[in-house]
This record gives sequence, C-alpha cells and structure tokens, in this order.
Amino acid sequence: MPIDPEIQQLLAQMQDIITPNPVGWWPPSFSFATLLTGLIGLIVGISWAVYTSHKSNQYRREAQILYKQAMQQASTPQQQIEVANHLLKQVSITHYGRKTIANLTGQKWVDFLQKTANYIDQPEYLAEYFNAHYQADFKFDKQRLTSVLNYAQSWIKGHHK
Repeated sequence: MPIDPEIQQLLAQMQDIITPNPVGWWPPSFSFATLLTGLIGLIVGISWAVYTSHKSNQYRREAQILYKQAMQQASTPQQQIEVANHLLKQVSITHYGRKTIANLTGQKWVDFLQKTANYIDQPEYLAEYFNAHYQADFKFDKQRLTSVLNYAQSWIKGHHK
C-alpha cells in the first residue's frame, strides 16, 4: 500500500525525541543548600564545644599531673594528706574563685567538696584526715588514707559548679 505523498512529507518533518541535558548538581536546590549549611554549622558547633571544653578543663589535667608528681615525692602520710588538701584548695580557687574558697576550713571545706562533687562517694573521715597533718601522733589507717587520696584525685577530675 503506497503512502500518500502528503503523509510522507509530514513524516519527513518529524524528528526523533530530543532528550534534555542532564540536570547539573550546581546550583544546589534550596533544601540541599539548607541541609549542607546545617551540617556545616553542626560540625563547627561541635568542634567549638569540644575545643572550649578541652581548654576550660586544662587546669584539671595540670592538677592531676601535679597530684601524681607530688604523691611520688611525698614520703609520709602527713605529707600526702597535706599535698592532696593543698591541691584541692588550689583547684577550687582556680575554678570557684578566691572569695568563695579562701575562708573555707574544717567541716565547711568538706561540705563544699561534697556539694561540688556530690556523685563522688566522700569518706566519712575526710575532715579528720585533712586535719591530721597538724597532729604529729595521728595514726593513719592505710585503707582510709588510700580512700581519702583517691577521693581527692576523683574530686579534681570530676567536680562541677
């Protein structure tokens, strides 16, 4: 069956389907740009928080190093208690300020330590041992001494406002 010349002319004018160029990745869509901005902000925020936390806890790391060095140099239990109490005061003054800490002694000092690190188990005999370095004839119990020294080290590491 022959094709009508008019139809042949119309068929000759037809072209293949032309596909559009692929969609480029730039510029990004608004939702992608928002997501990307949010992720960058989140990364910057977390990095800043880690940096400031690391920087603000520098005094704790230094105090822990000083504590270890001082314990190695201390030869008697009185010296160990004195060093531990001194470092606790020094760290407290650094973090809470001289006005708050300078007048704390005895039970008030022990109560302050408990209040600022209430999740750390405080030995009942802490005040007694802190005052022991003033007494020449004080009898130290090895287990209690270790408990007090461990408390001091834990407090330096984990106190809070």
